Amino acid sequence: MQVKSGVPHGATELGWLPDCVYVGDKFETGVAFFADAVGRITRFSREPADLAIARRLAGQAILPGLVNAHSHAFHRVLRGRSELRARGERDLRAHALEVRDRVMTRLSAEDVFDSARLVFLEMLLAGITCVGEFHYLHRQSDGTGYADPNALAREVMRAAHDVGIRIALLNVLAVRADAGASPSASPERWRAVSVEQFVRDTEALRGTIEKEFPADEVWLGVAAKSPGHVPLDAFKALATYARAQRFRLHAHVGTTAGESAAWVAEFGRTPLALLSENGIVDKRFTAVDAIHLSDTDIAVLGAARASVCVCPSSEQHFGLGSAPADRVLAAGAGVALGSDGHVQLDLLKEARLLEYGLRGRSPGPASLAGDAVTALFHAATVTGARSLGATSGALEVGRPADFFTVNLFDPSIAGADAGSLLANVLFALERRAIRDVWIGARQRITAGRHPNHGPIVGRFVEMQTKRWGA
Repeated sequence: MQVKSGVPHGATELGWLPDCVYVGDKFETGVAFFADAVGRITRFSREPADLAIARRLAGQAILPGLVNAHSHAFHRVLRGRSELRARGERDLRAHALEVRDRVMTRLSAEDVFDSARLVFLEMLLAGITCVGEFHYLHRQSDGTGYADPNALAREVMRAAHDVGIRIALLNVLAVRADAGASPSASPERWRAVSVEQFVRDTEALRGTIEKEFPADEVWLGVAAKSPGHVPLDAFKALATYARAQRFRLHAHVGTTAGESAAWVAEFGRTPLALLSENGIVDKRFTAVDAIHLSDTDIAVLGAARASVCVCPSSEQHFGLGSAPADRVLAAGAGVALGSDGHVQLDLLKEARLLEYGLRGRSPGPASLAGDAVTALFHAATVTGARSLGATSGALEVGRPADFFTVNLFDPSIAGADAGSLLANVLFALERRAIRDVWIGARQRITAGRHPNHGPIVGRFVEMQTKRWGA
């Protein structure tokens, strides 16, 4: 970290002085940092005059805001519901997908807003300041289109703005049911009429975003629901559009062994290998889940400097297995973290589950080479930001002042020193220890609560009662 001294401060400058702050991959003490009127970090300082004017945060540490690279906001309505199944019923994932599809047909635009707002509130409370929303719910309950084809995307963006979280809206293309599924296996709410129509709708959505939101508050990317939902020609057209617009491109890939086996049977190669051969996998590409990867797949991701987004709580919840994150990192690709269907919502726990999954699969004290603690925190911050094209992810001059504070005297991490604090945060911190959350130098969470905490939770409870008939 380069600490500047004697830098004049403007009247609109805001500064903070915690007990310690995480910069340059370590905690520093006796350092204040400052942001300008637009919420960008301007400097770090140890000068006594600067320390005196900064807002003192005694007993707290500051860390850069976490980045959740993969979210399905409306899935929050399913939490705990898909567990309730009759004895002897088929596997949990199949049951959960059936429940999801059934509930999906009943969700109104207002329900989408209420569930997204609750999810984004939960994220802020967990120190998440930026989310990639994998948005694939596009149509009305009966499968017909809205007058505004982006009506539900607007509800999600409105929810993010209302709560105050940054969002990369990843508009998702799906043109058919998954390979091997019957045509009626899933609702029509997520299917596009054609790739061409999807592109026109996405362009209209881009215009809305550029007109109504600051560039680093809401921005657009695209995604393919999975190779099973998007045939190769459609995938190529989507990738061509994404590259022309410099959008990030995400896709579920390698989620199940059956998906990969189906592609090998049809094409003689895995989905990632075929996508790579067609120029789709590059540094802007993120493979979500990526559990079932061949050695060739891993080499492809590494050579392209692409990213993988793993969602351990959801993946392990459904018994899907664990992504080979250690080998992905060793190959040169990035690893980000997501909460997927929000079985739980705690990105630090996602990091723990990632590491524990690797430890359980491989012998030895740890599976991530080198400094595993720093690598895990990078997955929750820097690589997530890169995957989404976000400007956040680290506390550096020129980046937004997006950060959260933790109570150093919370029992879960009490007694940690500067050298062990990050490991304590990653492997032991309880969510109650997260006190304040700031985004663009604006405080969104104060002492563990949002200004609209009660109404947001209340509206969601009412919606759940209505939807589930409790």
